[in-house]
Amino acid sequence: MKIEMQNQTESITNSIMERMDEKLKPLLEENRNLKIQLEKLESKIEYLERDKKSNNIIIYGLKEGEKSATELINFTKQKFQEELDITLVDYDINQIYRIGKTTNKEKPRPTLLSFTNGWKKSEIFKNKKNRRCYLLQKTTLKKLWRKGR
Repeated sequence: MKIEMQNQTESITNSIMERMDEKLKPLLEENRNLKIQLEKLESKIEYLERDKKSNNIIIYGLKEGEKSATELINFTKQKFQEELDITLVDYDINQIYRIGKTTNKEKPRPTLLSFTNGWKKSEIFKNKKNRRCYLLQKTTLKKLWRKGR
């Protein structure tokens, strides 16, 4: 009698385990597929972020005092003409702004300059050699901020 009960218990346990395995297999497969999709999406996002920032440079040492983005653009164009002998036109510039909050009036904030295409950025880096000018190729803000801390 005791042996029969054990056999019956084992049989019921095995049947329950088999049903659980059958229900669990599709979930495990779906989980595996979702992980693969997630990895692909993360790599696409990383590529898009890198591509978006590939035409950016960060300029240090530009004096602050502008009251608008237009003034900043004009001041930057003037400095590029004076320091690097490069003429920037409005359609070369996609976006320009100061990075960070104004904390110290004596030390100007870095300026992020985004170009509409990569050839202008290349021209700038070719012309900056043998000049007293410090430009930084744009990687990502997070990486730059981490390096600065």
